[in-house]
Amino acid sequence: MLGVFRHEPEHLKECRTRMFDALADYPVYEPPYHQGPNHPSSLLNKGKEEHFKSYRDFLAHGRENFTYFMEHRDARLAALGTFLEKFEVKMDVDDKGLDVVSAWCAENCGTLVADLRRDAVRQAFFQMSEPWTDWRRGFNVIFDIGVFLGECVITRNNRLNWQYRPGASYDGRTNYSGYGIVGFRNNRDWLDPVQYMYDACVDAEDDLRLGLVGRYLRADTLAGLVGDLSTR
Repeated sequence: MLGVFRHEPEHLKECRTRMFDALADYPVYEPPYHQGPNHPSSLLNKGKEEHFKSYRDFLAHGRENFTYFMEHRDARLAALGTFLEKFEVKMDVDDKGLDVVSAWCAENCGTLVADLRRDAVRQAFFQMSEPWTDWRRGFNVIFDIGVFLGECVITRNNRLNWQYRPGASYDGRTNYSGYGIVGFRNNRDWLDPVQYMYDACVDAEDDLRLGLVGRYLRADTLAGLVGDLSTR
């Protein structure tokens, strides 16, 4: 598997190898159905009856996945906490715990999965079409940090809650997870913490490839975001 790192700069290859070893026993997130948040509208070409049956199944499966997500948040946070202990990071949703996780992300989350900016990798994450194992195992950590980020915001703002937000696209492609934080004073405001973390990891990977840390994702970025959203 380490062959996928061969094109990387030497310093990033070393970081990826260490992360790959740390990820070896990370629990895989396994919802009942492997599907993303967008239903493929291209099925209309096969007839309305088939399209609507597919759409009904899609919504039913999506709701089951969301129920699974809600029921397994604590387990995902526990998995993340155990993983971060390998880096001597004590995770908690309080301010101190958020600060140390934010600082860890700035230095490390760009090493979790290679080539995050590639669209094929992005779709593998958001469409969840295949299990998050092998080279995808770091997806589990990105997802769980998103869950952690969302829980930090909800803990500080009791108006907020998770909501399933499905959509549609021609072929099912998507750039968001479908799991949003809603309830802000401005009803148009919402946050997809999982999407936010994926994009933050993209920026962190770009920094690491250039031998930089903290240019885009600073040590206080996540803490700052939570602080801002907690007042809305």
